[in-house]
Amino acid sequence: MSAMAHTATLDEMFPRAEVVTRAPLPKLKTPATYQLIQHNAQAHHLDLTDDHQEVIDFVLDFYEHCDDCENARELADLLDAEFAMEGGRKYLYQLFPSGPLSTIHELANLPPLGNETDPSFGTRF
Repeated sequence: MSAMAHTATLDEMFPRAEVVTRAPLPKLKTPATYQLIQHNAQAHHLDLTDDHQEVIDFVLDFYEHCDDCENARELADLLDAEFAMEGGRKYLYQLFPSGPLSTIHELANLPPLGNETDPSFGTRF
């Protein structure tokens, strides 16, 4: 009897990757979040308008759909593009003079972004 050569199966030739599970993305657009934002806005003496709320909702949507949300420059560029018709960054800084991202993060108690503030350049997104 001759020994039969073993033919590798597809699974042996190309092992399947292990399933990577990640933590679920947060659900931020809740009544509790909006109450917190209103409360913090009053503490910052900021009267929120529908225009403010539209920008805040954009940032909350970003966090609900983003896997890697730590890049302040990327989010600032997305905001600039999203609100370009209204005036882009100029419009955003008129609504949030202390910086749109910094202010919204403080209002909604969001985690700080990487490079959100750069004192050496006097930048605050």
